Amino acid sequence: MKNKRWVFSLVALILTAGLVLSGCGGGKNKEGQDSGKANEGSGKKYSIGVMLYNYTDIQGQQIKSYSSYLENNFNVKFNFATVGSSEEDHISGLENLLASGVDAVISGYDTALEQSVSLAEEAGVYYALALGDADESVTSDYFVGGIKQFGENPEELGAKYAEQAYASGVKHIGVTSFPEFAFVDGPSIIKGFADKMAELDTKGEVTVYPTEFHSFAPDNAADAVTKIISEHPEVDAIFGLGSGMDFVYPAILNSAKPDIRLLALGYNDSTEAGIKDGKVIMAGTNNYGEIMANCFAQLYDRLNGKTYPDAKSNGFVNYVMFATPEELQDFKNYVVPEDKSKGPVTVDELKEVMMSFNESATWESLQKLTNRTLEEIKAARN
Repeated sequence: MKNKRWVFSLVALILTAGLVLSGCGGGKNKEGQDSGKANEGSGKKYSIGVMLYNYTDIQGQQIKSYSSYLENNFNVKFNFATVGSSEEDHISGLENLLASGVDAVISGYDTALEQSVSLAEEAGVYYALALGDADESVTSDYFVGGIKQFGENPEELGAKYAEQAYASGVKHIGVTSFPEFAFVDGPSIIKGFADKMAELDTKGEVTVYPTEFHSFAPDNAADAVTKIISEHPEVDAIFGLGSGMDFVYPAILNSAKPDIRLLALGYNDSTEAGIKDGKVIMAGTNNYGEIMANCFAQLYDRLNGKTYPDAKSNGFVNYVMFATPEELQDFKNYVVPEDKSKGPVTVDELKEVMMSFNESATWESLQKLTNRTLEEIKAARN
């Protein structure tokens, strides 16, 4: 493997010196420290870059919040970069992070993956994917891998939505989603939904219509909803896979049939009211605490010269779903609490499955920790 070019080493040295001079405080931080000692572990303070499209939605907010929790308990500082969706913007953002002297990078996406890994390797920087599984043909000693953000089998997620839809009594279901090239798990989730519905619907009373695909623009999602209503005026529910709460739900409410019910991949501030009044049958979101814990554990171990002997290319985390006000409240209490020491993965739990703190830790034990359901997380906190 190639060593860091001298310019990266020089910048990293300067940044490290600045961090040492600025100092770091001890004691109990406001988000809580499980171990009682801040920045326990290696004496070096590592810099980890994070690349996302934005940090304003629940995804960006929770990733930043959990990163802050990690900063309070490990020798690490996160450097957040906002990148565009094009390959050119992604590579430009990565190059800027590498030039800043980061020791590792967490990318939300597999954009220009082969080129990104090559650049990271050339700089001697570890690289990981947070929001998607990695192409296993892309290999490097500096590539940690990816994460299956919808569990080990996305079809099972679709099946759970189908069970809830069937129990709710809807009969005519439209489906919307981001394009397959941009949402590779979408077809599996849709298949799991359709297969489970066919299994449950022994009398043949339920129809699931062909998927309408839309881009990342709200107007395009609204066009997909309008097309479903126009072609299937009897539709009484829509399974919205592409930003269901942010894009599809407003489109339904502003449509000619605002009484259509929604099953959504997605969550925002309107979810609670939608569930309470029955307009939202089920919603869900990624467990970003589990995702960041999974990525961070592997990167931090690598930076400390540790590698799981049983490591695989892609890890997995549980996708959180809620269909009742009580489940939604549990989600708020145990998955996205302000105090992350009461959230999905605590520092003490994480250290137990990191080789930097436990030589007997395994990659499989990390996956087990970061794949807990909402019920399992709640039980661990009570």
